Amino acid sequence: MPTVDSGVIAERFAALAPWSTRFEIDGRAFGGELDYSEDQRIQAFFQWFGTPRTILELSSFEGAHTLQLGESEATHRVLGLEGRAENVARSRLVASLLGRGNLEFEHADLEAVDLTRYGRFDAVFCAGLLYHLEKPWRLINETSRVSDHFFLDTHYWSGEEVEVEGYRGGWYEEGGYTDPLSGLRRRSFWLTLPALLQVVTNAGWAVHRFEHSPDWNIGPRVVLGCSRLQPEPV
Repeated sequence: MPTVDSGVIAERFAALAPWSTRFEIDGRAFGGELDYSEDQRIQAFFQWFGTPRTILELSSFEGAHTLQLGESEATHRVLGLEGRAENVARSRLVASLLGRGNLEFEHADLEAVDLTRYGRFDAVFCAGLLYHLEKPWRLINETSRVSDHFFLDTHYWSGEEVEVEGYRGGWYEEGGYTDPLSGLRRRSFWLTLPALLQVVTNAGWAVHRFEHSPDWNIGPRVVLGCSRLQPEPV
């Protein structure tokens, strides 16, 4: 890891403030208050899929998960797609300070992205994003176009239901772009659990791992480990 004076690091972090995530560099903490170290979702991802050579992360935020996804020397490339340009800048700074050349970050509208433009990946990691989208089925359909393995962590709807484009769920009020922990738009559509599983299956995924937390604080949550029903020929 490159050695950089802590004062210089502090100045570079200050230039991109405010931060949400806390990072440790040379034994000192920089950034915000959220600690994503030893995240159980990252542990589950590697338990289920081994160590992929290439990983696509959907909604990389400030890069904390990306750093963990790319820790192994066997992982040659992790691409984080992020909807807020300022988060891309923050992520690139941290990766540079830590000398993590296998990490890439790009600004993308994940409501309308064509994932094929970024190539194919051994696995897709999607945590904390799907329930911030207005039409989450669009992104799920994209994932099976670029990989044979898909990790999904999301909330689902359990209240009074409505139907949008044939999918059951409910509308959730978002804070919008100015809230760093919110979706980019003013509302999102949470699929019911049956609808979510149907969307995943319709996209060509088979669910091999299923972890359910119906009493999660902001809403019931599910974590899925999926493989394509018909993998691309090698």
